[in-house]
Amino acid sequence: MTNKQIRKYIMAESTIITILSIISGVLIGILFSKLFFMAMEAFMGIRLPFNISLMALLITVVVFFILFEVVNLLALVRIRNKEIVEQLKSSKIPKEIPKFSNKKSAFGVILLLIGYVTAWFVDGAFVILAMIPVVSIVVLGTYFIFTQFSIALANKLTKNPELFYKKANMVAFSQMIFKLKDTAKVLFLAAILGAITFTATETIYSFFTVVPNKMGLDNVPQDIAIVQKGENLYDEESINKAIDILKNNGLKVEGFHKVKLIKVINETIKDGEVNGGATVVISNSDYNRLASFEGREEVKVNKGEMIYNYPHPWPYTYEGIEERVFPYEAAIVIFNDERMELRVKGEVYGSATTLIMDSYDPLILNDEDFNRLSNMATDEDLIIFNGINVDRWKRSYKASLEVQDMLGEAYQGDYYSKVMPYREMRSLYGFILFLGFFIAFLFFLATGSIIYFKLFNEIKQDGLEYGILKKIGITKREMNSMITKQIAVIFFLPFVVSTLHSLFALKSLANLLDELLISNGLIVMVGYFIFQGIYFLIIRRIYINKINELTCTM
Repeated sequence: MTNKQIRKYIMAESTIITILSIISGVLIGILFSKLFFMAMEAFMGIRLPFNISLMALLITVVVFFILFEVVNLLALVRIRNKEIVEQLKSSKIPKEIPKFSNKKSAFGVILLLIGYVTAWFVDGAFVILAMIPVVSIVVLGTYFIFTQFSIALANKLTKNPELFYKKANMVAFSQMIFKLKDTAKVLFLAAILGAITFTATETIYSFFTVVPNKMGLDNVPQDIAIVQKGENLYDEESINKAIDILKNNGLKVEGFHKVKLIKVINETIKDGEVNGGATVVISNSDYNRLASFEGREEVKVNKGEMIYNYPHPWPYTYEGIEERVFPYEAAIVIFNDERMELRVKGEVYGSATTLIMDSYDPLILNDEDFNRLSNMATDEDLIIFNGINVDRWKRSYKASLEVQDMLGEAYQGDYYSKVMPYREMRSLYGFILFLGFFIAFLFFLATGSIIYFKLFNEIKQDGLEYGILKKIGITKREMNSMITKQIAVIFFLPFVVSTLHSLFALKSLANLLDELLISNGLIVMVGYFIFQGIYFLIIRRIYINKINELTCTM
């Protein structure tokens, strides 16, 4: 056959395999699509209709056919200039002793250290700026680690007489040097794929666990809040029904707080605020009751004084010096044309009541001053805040919807349950997390498959070598031990490098989000390690059985 006929034959064979792969893949995908939707529902916490899209099937077939054919063409390019005799005799040509460069080995280690140190200490917006340079440095360093440093390290171990001349280590180490040389580029590719997989999974999982709390829900003191004002001011029946609904759904009411608030105008900030200085005042005793339940520090306000309650849990700072959010020595409060000048004693941070009123930063008054205003207040001036804490607020979604339906339009804008925004955000990131895990799993399979095919591509040659060792006295147990060590190095060396890469990348993400994410990284690492271990044990068993078959036929 001519080279042209050979290329036609290979292309035809590859195309047949492509078509069969796509057909079988699509059919299996359709069979398991219901399971796929069920997994998405579990992550997102919602119900999804089962549907098979013909357009999605068409796109899948076309895209994968193009990808496979591109790969087939690349394979033809690689063999077009090689004679068939060369291909047949390639396995019989003696291998050269692997060479390495100490300078390139050191260069690879230095590049990794630079990338790791940068990823560890970079902070804030610099994380984004440093991402591409750090990734480039780490990828280049990883290449030299596998193609140079790993061989240099294995060669260094052969110089240790106590280790090298122990039992069958001489044979195992000698073989390992050749294995590392032959698989260096494959291991490099597997390590990069693994790093991408681990980093993506850790990032998505971290967003899934951290971002919902970044929404400000950690500053929401009450799980459910109902505000009574106007026509609803004395509607106690609805409040009682809401509590009954929570209890009927198996939720334990751990705290119920009914607090009176009075609308006033804070003239001190009237010109600088969009709301015209509208705010509310709360009594010292009511604030302390709410703060005590949340484990916050209580305050004491004397007559003629006030304390500003900044709703967020942190003050503004400038160059490390704390600045007051309410920078006034005195505040003028207007109520029903009466002006009250109050000395500003200070400010406290963190909302005492769940924020469902726009731009209302409560002012804490002495009980006597508050009662004087209360005696003059009309129904239009009063707000009754009802705060409810339950034992499992993350499971209160169904009950919260029932309460919302019961309250109806009369309480539109005056009802809040923090499980609702939490659930919406969890659903969004749950969907992203599921897609991330699914794609990461595909990358994980790709990484394992690359190593698998590289190992089994040379299994006949390995069988010949182990057959010779068996004839000169190597026992089956020693042979299995050598095989296990070699496969373990090939399997877990990229995993270790990938883990290090991803953990330093996670540190950069932690610096960006200002959160401690090491636990998320460890959870992901343990999960992947378990899968990698199972994959290793399966491949090891298949490989050993195949080697035993080859050595028995010799």
